[in-house]
Amino acid sequence: MQNLLLLGGTLEARRIAADLAGDDGFAATLSLAGVTSSPPDPGIPMRTGGFGGVDGLAEYLKSHAIDVLVDATHPYASRMSANAVEACNRTGIRRLTLWRPAWQASGSDDWREFPDWPTLIDALPDGARVFLAAGQDGMIAFSAPEKSSAPEKAGSRRIELVARALSRPDGTPENLRFIQSLPGKTWQDEAGLFTRERISHIVAKNSGGTASTAKLAAARQLGLPVLMLARPDAPEPPLYDDEESLLSALRGG
Repeated sequence: MQNLLLLGGTLEARRIAADLAGDDGFAATLSLAGVTSSPPDPGIPMRTGGFGGVDGLAEYLKSHAIDVLVDATHPYASRMSANAVEACNRTGIRRLTLWRPAWQASGSDDWREFPDWPTLIDALPDGARVFLAAGQDGMIAFSAPEKSSAPEKAGSRRIELVARALSRPDGTPENLRFIQSLPGKTWQDEAGLFTRERISHIVAKNSGGTASTAKLAAARQLGLPVLMLARPDAPEPPLYDDEESLLSALRGG
């Protein structure tokens, strides 16, 4: 039996955990960074919190006799993925990384990519009513004018913010209209929300996967521009597009 550490926080990680729960060939532990409130039972042992950087992760791998690490974190969790690469290189432990293919614009999509939060924020026009669909750090990025690369310009603009999540993170802008809810299941659900809230722009990350595409389809139908934060560079291989190919490789397929 191999000891396996699964770095999670995504839907794919939950599915990998469920698959490994029934596999006698692995003793798997799921690790969450601690940002998920009341996570569902993964079916395998779970730990929460950080490791203390590369050194802490490398020590954890050695002290817990980990044989293989599976990185199924979010594509924008670049620091964690980089730490996983370095810790596994140091210790010689096998690593497999899930790397979702990026979404691709098509048809009448109006997507605009930006390298960082300051340049994205600067691109929003005065009077914009923005739906923030970029997670906790997306909300926090708008918390003060100094987050812009041109603070004086940002401070003089009138930008209204709307965001949705199950709980409001600390450090979010005071003027944020917060909706406590899960994402809509269909593009019609999302289009209805955007229409009711008089949304003029969508801010998102190019996360890939299938879980959050309804908002993009709604933006296409309504002709709304989507301002996207560019993806971090992919980690070192081996990389797998989905959990099925990763699990097959894990088991020697």
